[in-house]
Amino acid sequence: MATMMKRTVVRPIVAVTLALQALMFKASMLLAQEEKKVDVNIDIDGPGGGAVWYGNWWIWAIGIAVFLIIIVALTNRGGGRSDAA
Repeated sequence: MATMMKRTVVRPIVAVTLALQALMFKASMLLAQEEKKVDVNIDIDGPGGGAVWYGNWWIWAIGIAVFLIIIVALTNRGGGRSDAA
């Protein structure tokens, strides 16, 4: 009988304690917010003021051409016939 009484008293106390802790946590988060807005300056030109090397289309074209030449050279198996057989 004592354990039944203990369960019915302890569970609501634990629930109220957890609810108060959650309320205190949320209140502290609200009070901790800063009123100052963030000032962000995004400069896409870079420090030199001009475009970066990877922003030019012709560099990409040369890179792709070199890549394709390397792939073709590696996958080519000689291409010629051998009459040694």
